[in-house]
Amino acid sequence: MAYASTTSILLILPALANTTTVTNVITRHIVKSDALIDGKIGRRYTTPISPTPPLLGSISEDITAYLTYRSFVMQDNTNRLDYFDELKEQAFSVLDEIRDGKMDLLNSTGGLIEERSTESTSGVLDSSTKDYQSFFDIDDELEWKFDDDLKNSVSDGR
Repeated sequence: MAYASTTSILLILPALANTTTVTNVITRHIVKSDALIDGKIGRRYTTPISPTPPLLGSISEDITAYLTYRSFVMQDNTNRLDYFDELKEQAFSVLDEIRDGKMDLLNSTGGLIEERSTESTSGVLDSSTKDYQSFFDIDDELEWKFDDDLKNSVSDGR
């Protein structure tokens, strides 16, 4: 399920005609926008998030509107509007805040969207301290010493 719809983008960009070509371009940009969003917040949340949180819907609409406007109007700098650049920058800024844990995602009733319990670890080794007690705090650091067998093994290997 996409975070935005072609209908919502056509409302943001009313100058665009509702043709098959325009709809196809918008749909392609929605897919791009949603992939960018999922890529930004994927370590914190299980994506795609369904139903769409209102904030993600707005972000997807802003990014999609920017990409669509750029496709049809901003092909040269003479038609460039700072408004759409600001939409894009603000959307990415909010995504960064969500990713960094400075902002939370809420569902349409105002409840928090559940975060991943752990980050995806495919291909990543866990730290040796995960769920283990450190052996450094077993005794006082002034009592630490090298094992004589280890010293002998090291010297024998030379």
